[in-house]
Amino acid sequence: MIGRKAAASLLLPIVFVSLLALLFAPIVHASGDPFSAPSPGPGIIVIQGNWQFHLGDDLGWSSPTFNDSGWEQLRADTTWGAQTHPGYTGFAWYRKEIHLTGRPTTVAVLIPPVEDAYEVFWNGQKIGECGKLPPHGWRWYTPRGVVYPLGTAPLDGVLALRVWEVPLTSTDVNEIGGFLGAPLIGSPAVLTQRAAFNQMRHEDLMLPRFVLSGALFITGLIALLLFLRERRDFLYLWLALFLIANGLTCFQGLNPEYYGLKSYQADWATAAVSALQDISLWLLLLTLFGLHKEKLWRRWTIALAAIYLIAMVTDMVILRFWDDAGSAMQCGNAIASAFVAFLPVYLLFIVAFAWRRGVRRALLPIALASTIYGIYNIAVAVSAQGIRFTHFTFARYLNPGISLGPYVFGIPAILNTLFFLVLLFTVARHQAIERRRQNHIESEIKSAREIQHVLIPEEAPVIPGFLIASVYKPASEVGGDFFQVIPMLDFSGEPGALIILGDVSGKGLTAAMTVSLIVGTLRTLADFTDDPGEILRGLNQRLLGRTQGGFTTCVAIRIEATGRTVIANAGHLSPFCAGREIMLGGSLPLGLSGDADYESVTIDLEPDETLTVFTDGVLEARNSKGVLYGFDRLSSLMRAQPSVQQVVDAACSFGQDDDITVLSVKRIADPELHNAKLDFVAQIAAG
Repeated sequence: MIGRKAAASLLLPIVFVSLLALLFAPIVHASGDPFSAPSPGPGIIVIQGNWQFHLGDDLGWSSPTFNDSGWEQLRADTTWGAQTHPGYTGFAWYRKEIHLTGRPTTVAVLIPPVEDAYEVFWNGQKIGECGKLPPHGWRWYTPRGVVYPLGTAPLDGVLALRVWEVPLTSTDVNEIGGFLGAPLIGSPAVLTQRAAFNQMRHEDLMLPRFVLSGALFITGLIALLLFLRERRDFLYLWLALFLIANGLTCFQGLNPEYYGLKSYQADWATAAVSALQDISLWLLLLTLFGLHKEKLWRRWTIALAAIYLIAMVTDMVILRFWDDAGSAMQCGNAIASAFVAFLPVYLLFIVAFAWRRGVRRALLPIALASTIYGIYNIAVAVSAQGIRFTHFTFARYLNPGISLGPYVFGIPAILNTLFFLVLLFTVARHQAIERRRQNHIESEIKSAREIQHVLIPEEAPVIPGFLIASVYKPASEVGGDFFQVIPMLDFSGEPGALIILGDVSGKGLTAAMTVSLIVGTLRTLADFTDDPGEILRGLNQRLLGRTQGGFTTCVAIRIEATGRTVIANAGHLSPFCAGREIMLGGSLPLGLSGDADYESVTIDLEPDETLTVFTDGVLEARNSKGVLYGFDRLSSLMRAQPSVQQVVDAACSFGQDDDITVLSVKRIADPELHNAKLDFVAQIAAG
């Protein structure tokens, strides 16, 4: 049996040792797999071995004295989702005890890409971050990695990473989160070069994509310039938008940090480019297949484009506040993403309808190419929907590649190239056909204009006792206005004139052909009657069923040497006499009803008084704000008894919007003084 003195002597050392252990315990690094190596000097080495890992968040875990021996261990060459925590999002910590020995040298660490954002600590001190942790978190994906200085070797401490993984969307896989590669340690200069090399290597592998995207972008700019030159041809605009959108996709492979874009800003840019790409392709194919002319297709396209944009904007707004995404936000994201993924199927409906209707031989290549292109892209987008829950790996097999040296050409690159070439060929051929058609139309317009020159007199017959002036200014190449001045003799043999002025609804060749029909009929009727009402009734019967749904307004005037003037009106503007409007009864335009009757009104044109008639192009002149010239302005102008040229100039300076014709007849007080000579002014001005 041990005595009390002996027991006391044994107990004192034990208590002393225990107190020392308790005193120095906090400074003991309790790391399960420390990394020890000689200082790499001017080189670099990989930080090998497992890292201590723990889910959750506590800033105290950055302390080098924290005991992490109870944490689990994970590799750093792959994500935590691919190891023991699939689908985990939120905060987690990595810790690694590092010992570097050897001669003094400056040391830094290269942190490779980490999902999604992180802060890095060395011996409890924050030395940097990539992205931003919540609240209001965002991230950068940096393929080059980031270099952080640690100090001077020999080193002895703990490197800790506080990592935040954003909540998963419906298109994310579960195998994400944390390290994507093992960190490196060593010379700051070499590590910086290594990071730059990583980025350069990443961009070098994307070189074929950059070349193709550059070609697409430049071609799109050329198409846009062509549209700006010929703004009526929207095919160039849709082609330009589609090519520019495809060209911009190359920037998605670059580091958003280069542009100062945060993750959500880069997401918005990507979404905008994707929307522009899809919708412009719809419009491009609708135009190529001629479906854009049909109201039903236009309505469907507008409706689906609106739904597409609303779904995409909704998804982007949800992702902007994704830090604390609950079940409601995740459900909204899944629904919005599904709409964005499935709506491009509309492309296949366009092509299928065009196939069913019968695609012209020239459009067969683009129909086939767009079908393959659309099916592939839709399959890729749809296969990614809900992959977080279904765990289907089908999408991984949709992008096999062809290796040429260091470059790999995937299916998207091959399809984009083929589709680009077929698209350019189709548009070029389509434009060649349209150009030939346009040349043919221009030839017909030229012929119609030559006919119109014949139909609208440039010289008038001599009608003693009258001074006649006119100005005709069409709004386009071929207008619908017309007038004729036909010499007449009254019962006593005195000279007079039959004047007809009118306006055919519409413009172009159809209006020109109607004018030719009217002038021919008018010349025939004038051989049998000089009564204005009878002439309008004859014209009306002739035009019934021959105006393709259009109509013609017309005023017929017979002026005798005595000044007696008979006027009949068919829906036309009333003439002005001596600056005052002549009140005529209402009547239907020509070509609308076989029962229409046209009553005549008789007035006396006094010596030196002027009778002025015009078409509605004067009243319908429209300024830049859309305001019409109107009757009040016209009445005020006519009270000053202007010349025909002044009337036309007033309307044109206000803003010509339609054909303008003005004709005036002045009765000469002393015909002998004027040698009974007609002063006829006719001007035909290009629109």
